[in-house]
Amino acid sequence: METATHGKQRSPWLNRNVLFLSLSAFFADMGYQAVTAIFPLLIILYLGEPAYVYGVLLALSYGLGSAFSILGGRLGEKFGKKPMALLGNLLIPLMSVSVLFHNIFILGALFVAGWWARYFRTPVRRSWMVEISDRGYQPKIFGFLHALDVGGGLIAVSYSIILILSGTPLDDIILVTAIPILVSSLMLALAGTKPHESFHRMQEEEVENEGSGDSIRNDRNNSFAFRVILISATLFGFSYYALGFPIVTVAQSGGGYEYGILTFGIYLGVSALAGFILGSMRGRKPLRTLWTLGYGLAGIGSLVIGLSYLLGSSLYVFYIGAALLGFSTGSVETFEPVLTTFLARTRQISSRMAWLSSSRALGLFVSNIAMGFLFVLGQFYSYAYASATAIIAAAILAALEILRGKAIRLK
Repeated sequence: METATHGKQRSPWLNRNVLFLSLSAFFADMGYQAVTAIFPLLIILYLGEPAYVYGVLLALSYGLGSAFSILGGRLGEKFGKKPMALLGNLLIPLMSVSVLFHNIFILGALFVAGWWARYFRTPVRRSWMVEISDRGYQPKIFGFLHALDVGGGLIAVSYSIILILSGTPLDDIILVTAIPILVSSLMLALAGTKPHESFHRMQEEEVENEGSGDSIRNDRNNSFAFRVILISATLFGFSYYALGFPIVTVAQSGGGYEYGILTFGIYLGVSALAGFILGSMRGRKPLRTLWTLGYGLAGIGSLVIGLSYLLGSSLYVFYIGAALLGFSTGSVETFEPVLTTFLARTRQISSRMAWLSSSRALGLFVSNIAMGFLFVLGQFYSYAYASATAIIAAAILAALEILRGKAIRLK
């Protein structure tokens, strides 16, 4: 990965457009992450639906969300990334207003539609970020994006706990989340679309090298590597369950909603710090970081939570497992898009971001159905399943690094 910009003085990495896109992520998560934290409590503990109903709703959200990711990526290339990102973002509050209906079918349909909107806008927002930011600083930029993204979620968890302790009904808290999501759309509207000079230079280099032997060889190696990463990301998605399951596990073990939601807060806080710190470190290898501190660490975190439940451990051990999951997510959310950017030509970035989002969504479809049913059979089995699939995903990327690492060109 090159960090120089051909001898030219680099512009500040945190330009106006990077800031507005990052603030958009911050406010969006300040809204819908509160929905993420409270929704399982609302469905399973308040409305009394079985855990597999929650799992099926998430599976529909994530599984069909994969199609919306691909659609968003393609429409972003055709009609512009900003209008498509805004369209998706403006529809995310559907999950907030879902609680106006306590009919599980209407509530579930609106919740799922809001998640589809989120998947629609995610790849175009990521590719938009690539275009308007300094390519040499993109690990740091995506780490910063993730830190603000998750920082907003941490605030969401905090006000959720405060409102629960004050006696506010769960559905009223979810309804309020529409406000920060709408502010998020305002941040997107304020962001510009002018490509960064480093993006223009990369386009010019690709045109100059088009058809050369080295270019064809690099494209083949990088395409192969990207396909392997997609397979691994999908398999990791099989383990990447919604944090609603640990929230319920801890709430049942600790005796209160607030203890369960605190699990989510720890997860988000560690995730935010990990993304920014890892993205800011010089010389870190993206592929190795992804499979060691990303996929592999997630497997360990799930196993810690499962064993904690099986052995009746204290809440502190559950929270350690949540922290490990948070650190792994910070790594994954930083280095998956960075690797995708480095392995793609400039004209491929939006579509490949869409494939990355869709592969994760497909994995989440399987994961949340499996977790929902295994959770009913025995909570330990669900976390053991998640641990095993995450470690297998890490092993695939480890094999890629060993067998083809030198042939992969990270531009």
